[in-house]
Amino acid sequence: PDIDIDFCMLRRAEVIDYVTRKYGRDNVSQIITFGTMAARGAIRDVGRALNIPYADVDRIAKQVPQEPNATLTKALDTVKDLQQTAKSDPRYAQLIEVARRLEGLARHASTHAAGVVIAPKPLI
Repeated sequence: PDIDIDFCMLRRAEVIDYVTRKYGRDNVSQIITFGTMAARGAIRDVGRALNIPYADVDRIAKQVPQEPNATLTKALDTVKDLQQTAKSDPRYAQLIEVARRLEGLARHASTHAAGVVIAPKPLI
């Protein structure tokens, strides 16, 4: 069963500590969450890795529309300035292509603020 109860962030740690003590450390775990590489972020990360000047990378990243579910593939299909940027310099073309391949991959993992699993057996 799945129970969704929201606890105020000010005392959430107390609730998690309580269920850990009640059901056992091996039976309780917070869940993981993954941050993924969005289009603009991927461009910025790849730009740093390729040693492209920040001002150039920032200008290119800002050419990607800031809208939900924006992707580099969609942006390349619809944004003429981005298409021209990719054609203007081989470094920029490489930047955009590598960022396009990395887009959507997990960038980092962290502990979900409130997602907790309580199991009848040890979680392994």
